[in-house]
Amino acid sequence: MRNRHWLVALLLIGFAARSEAQPVPRTITCNDARARAVTAVPVSNGTIARASIDGDGRPVIQYDSRAIDGVTNQQQLFVYAHECGHHALGHDSGGPAFTVAQEQDADCYGIRSLMSKVGFTSDDVAILETSMRDFGTGNARHLPWRTRTYDLEGCLPEVMARRQAAARSGEVSADDCVVHNDGENAIVSKSRDGRIIDAVYAVRNRCTRDLTCTFTIEVGTLRDSDIDVGSTRSFRVRKTITEQHNLRSAQPGPVATGEFRFHETVDTVPAGESVDFRVGTACKY
Repeated sequence: MRNRHWLVALLLIGFAARSEAQPVPRTITCNDARARAVTAVPVSNGTIARASIDGDGRPVIQYDSRAIDGVTNQQQLFVYAHECGHHALGHDSGGPAFTVAQEQDADCYGIRSLMSKVGFTSDDVAILETSMRDFGTGNARHLPWRTRTYDLEGCLPEVMARRQAAARSGEVSADDCVVHNDGENAIVSKSRDGRIIDAVYAVRNRCTRDLTCTFTIEVGTLRDSDIDVGSTRSFRVRKTITEQHNLRSAQPGPVATGEFRFHETVDTVPAGESVDFRVGTACKY
């Protein structure tokens, strides 16, 4: 949503709310492909989490629970869930480096786990993808894999279905040419009472044809407590507006980017909430 920099306080599965003095959990429970429980083994080697096999042949995930400057709790839990994926999918944790396909499969296992066990939303996944893509080189050494690209939104059922339909038809969907992430939305300024906003959203066209896109902008309110933890579950739509823009093709050169601004007012902002927005796209050639 509107915050480019966010911290996520994650819920510990099976526990109620905890005091701020207690450490924020960075693990989830998971089983391997043989239904054996995967054991979390604390280490202090600096790696966020890594799937491995212990001396008795049992599946474990070594993880460093210490906070890392510049790495959010959400990123740390995603890495742990990803490593759970390697065990659950039967990947050889004791062998050579995982393949690109195995890494993507483990990504998707991790995303599914976070959605079902922790309550991640599609918006949360979009924000996570942005943060992983922007992972600093200094902190990349804490990851169990080399620097690579991420397609976490491609793990979402609705995105997978759209891509599969396009593959069956032999066509590239115009919507698949568009790259938009609500994690990159920003409110540039707001009125003193918080009801009036000037905001911006960025969209990229990665295909080699110009597009005409209709953007559906949902403007609403979100509890301040949810903004602080990077959640969108309490977002309530107050009004919907549409805009149409042309996106130039990405050829020649890198992916073509368009940045669009809008001005909007929300009549009433309840106490403890702030104005926020999200954007949906529908494009055609």
